[in-house]
Amino acid sequence: MNMKQLLLSLLAAAPLLVSAQTSILDVRTNYNVGDVVTVTGIVTSDANLGSVRYIQDETAGIALYPGSDWTGYPDPQPGDEVTMTAELTEYNGLLEVGSAGITNVEVLSSGNPLPEPLLITPAQLGESLEGQLVHIQGAFFVNGGQIISGNNTYAFNANGEDGIIYIRNSNELVGQVLSAGEVDLYGVVSQFSFDGVGGYQLLPRGIADIVATSAINLATSVVQDDLSTTGFSLNWLTDVEGDSHVEYGLTEDLGSVVSDATLTQDHSVMLTDLAPGTIYYARVISILGEDSTMSQIRPYVTVSESPGWIRAYFVADVDPSVATDEVAVSLGTATNDTIAAYILSAEHTLDIAVYNTNNTTITNAVNQAVANGVQVRWISEGQNANLGLSELDASIPVLMRTDGEGSGMHNKFVIGDAEYTDNAFVLTGSTNWTTANLNTDPNNLIIFGDQSLARAYTLEFNEMWGSDGATPDAANSRFGPEKTINTPERFIIGGSPVELYFSPSDGTNQAILESILTTDYDFHFATLSFTRNDLGAAVVEVGSSIFTTVSGAMEDVNNSGSEYDVLTAAGIPVYSHQGISGQLHHKYGIVDHSQPLSDPRVITGSHNWSTTAETTNDENTVIVHDARIANLFYQEYMGLLGAMGVGVEDVERTETLAKLFPNPATDVLTVQWQGADVPGDLVLRDLAGRVVDQTPLNPGLTRLSIAHLPAGIYSVSIGAQGLPTRLVVQ
Repeated sequence: MNMKQLLLSLLAAAPLLVSAQTSILDVRTNYNVGDVVTVTGIVTSDANLGSVRYIQDETAGIALYPGSDWTGYPDPQPGDEVTMTAELTEYNGLLEVGSAGITNVEVLSSGNPLPEPLLITPAQLGESLEGQLVHIQGAFFVNGGQIISGNNTYAFNANGEDGIIYIRNSNELVGQVLSAGEVDLYGVVSQFSFDGVGGYQLLPRGIADIVATSAINLATSVVQDDLSTTGFSLNWLTDVEGDSHVEYGLTEDLGSVVSDATLTQDHSVMLTDLAPGTIYYARVISILGEDSTMSQIRPYVTVSESPGWIRAYFVADVDPSVATDEVAVSLGTATNDTIAAYILSAEHTLDIAVYNTNNTTITNAVNQAVANGVQVRWISEGQNANLGLSELDASIPVLMRTDGEGSGMHNKFVIGDAEYTDNAFVLTGSTNWTTANLNTDPNNLIIFGDQSLARAYTLEFNEMWGSDGATPDAANSRFGPEKTINTPERFIIGGSPVELYFSPSDGTNQAILESILTTDYDFHFATLSFTRNDLGAAVVEVGSSIFTTVSGAMEDVNNSGSEYDVLTAAGIPVYSHQGISGQLHHKYGIVDHSQPLSDPRVITGSHNWSTTAETTNDENTVIVHDARIANLFYQEYMGLLGAMGVGVEDVERTETLAKLFPNPATDVLTVQWQGADVPGDLVLRDLAGRVVDQTPLNPGLTRLSIAHLPAGIYSVSIGAQGLPTRLVVQ
């Protein structure tokens, strides 16, 4: 090969270096992925959007991506005029400069005014505006009123058009209340699409990019409380004083109203004379002069008159030595028989939503139910073999989710006789109806004998089914991110509070996180997949306290993004199930099983602790506030660890040095110090950080009066150690 041929060969193999770009629009229009380009523009975003920085000139906008951070380069800030030379790349449809071939990043000037956001409607979110600042007026969030969680999307509507915003974990909006009233939205147009088609979204750059348009606004989500068979209260805060109204009814048309003219920021309205086990739709309204704020219409439910039993079953062995009352049931190879028995208990209707099925015992039971005159509807995931579906009676309608996103329709639930008070039940948990899941994989079932819950699950089923009739309506069915918050969240079942969340619409991850952070004494978890950074950080936080015992078991310890190394590096005992027979398939957490007065609870369902479960899949999660259920799951947890070769002494080696009880407390608080030397005084602080009580501690028991403290939540520390434990004074 001569020198000319060699030079041509090298040029052909190298990215095309182009030095004549005239503008960002020129780059977006006339250059290809892999070309080396130089772009110059004003930076419009900061670390709220992660390491990506968006820049804009008078023609267009584009993303700059240095990799995970800006180490080795100037970190551009809003108002900087910056120039960057690098390869043109694409990430899930988003055109970027960077991540490869970066040869120059230079800040030319600072303090420049940002480009004026372009006023658009949601339908205009598209490729021509990608990377640019925009402004959308008169928007309402579909699921307004919930707490914003990171790495999540939120749908909105403006002028009859739909759009979505995306919030990263790094955004200061995380933890804020998603506005429930009319807002003006600002942000950068971006794109996320696996095939590069569609997926356009707005990226608010922080709190200032969501601007309420009313003089009075909701400051919190609406909370249902005081549930009974004949009523409940709705409670909310506003940012300024206003009056209180609740419009409600049996449909979204509402029709009835309860009002209170008292001006207040702390609103509570009681609805009475309602029917048991019935779903009501309601919205709250507060008015100040000519301005008002209102929530979205949401469903709420009264307590049913059903038996209210809650039963838990497990596939793997349990450890009865830690039972406090009832011994947990290990079903083993009888798991399919148990599911079949519940199916056969239905007398009128069965709605089934199960990810994967290949068990003949269960499909035979469903066929027998049809023969008994039971109406059956079935939803499943189209990516799976679902071999058992071929065994079903031909009259059973089956709807498949077929978009191929994530794990898809990942639920595992059965609703029986939802309209029949005494016979209604819901069966859910982590167990797929497959050979391994039913026989050898550690899994759980939880079943509720409650009409309120059955009716709520039916609403979710109907949303996926596309109708409330016997035949699915594929044109109206909603799966994944298309779903809305259409089900009640709070229930009282057999006297125990139960929370219900469906993914991706209901903020499941935030609910799990908040439950973890309520830990006062002990938290244990068993998960197939654990990749959510925020949940990992919450476990580390509660595990840092001398008051708490924290441990867990995981299957996918080596998967990309696994929290296993993060947790173990923080000193949390997490036991790997890798290499042990059967797949640990649970998705549960157990909070404060050892302290009945500290609101013991269990988190379980189909939802893995992952972003895909939160944002893409169809999932269901229940949080059961019940000491008996918490102990049953703890028996399973200890049986699981025993099968992994972990002894009780290993789990309890991090036994807490201090315990507070009761919690919640009223007049007297007892502190039990179990170490030899107390490191200092017990200090209580209010939510503003002010010290409200300081008491010297003794080894053993110390009792102190708290009768002088106002009801509320207080932080606890011993000596100089700040602790995540929270004391509730009633």
